Amino acid sequence: MRGRRATLIRSGQRIEDGGERFAQLYALARQLCPDGFTAEETRTLDALREHLSIAYVDGLRREVATKLELPPSTLSLDRFFIYGCGPIALHDDRHNYPGVYFVIIVAHSGRLGVVDAAGRAMRHQPGEILLLDPYRQHALVREGLRARDHAYERTHAPVHTEDDQFLFLDFDVKRRDLRERFQLRG
Repeated sequence: MRGRRATLIRSGQRIEDGGERFAQLYALARQLCPDGFTAEETRTLDALREHLSIAYVDGLRREVATKLELPPSTLSLDRFFIYGCGPIALHDDRHNYPGVYFVIIVAHSGRLGVVDAAGRAMRHQPGEILLLDPYRQHALVREGLRARDHAYERTHAPVHTEDDQFLFLDFDVKRRDLRERFQLRG
């Protein structure tokens, strides 16, 4: 019998070293990628990469590894991404991201929160570290809502309201390295 697995893990940890850069990074994202926050779609914001030094990203990697009690090698600099999006209905990303879990660092959440199929969204703080299983259904909806309360936005239009924009940094981690964290006990 397969054990139950979590979809989202709010680690209770936040980035402290360099966290002040998140507001600057978000302002830069709005300037360089004004249409990069799209409803119902996550977009890679590659224009921001040149504004983050390898030393900064490596510092994030080391801090996340320490806070999550993982070997730093679990988080590869080659599997680091910067994403922007607007609200997103319930979905899974198994096809787009095979073989990985997401280790997310929230840079800006507006009034949005990641939620599984059953829970209510809670706003995330800048620097908050989340673990997400992209194989399981999840959504990004306004604070207080459940995934089923969100009306799907068919046009996939850019979202320009700061409260409805979500910017996050991500390390894709091999499933074998985090599988145990997602096993629900009891």
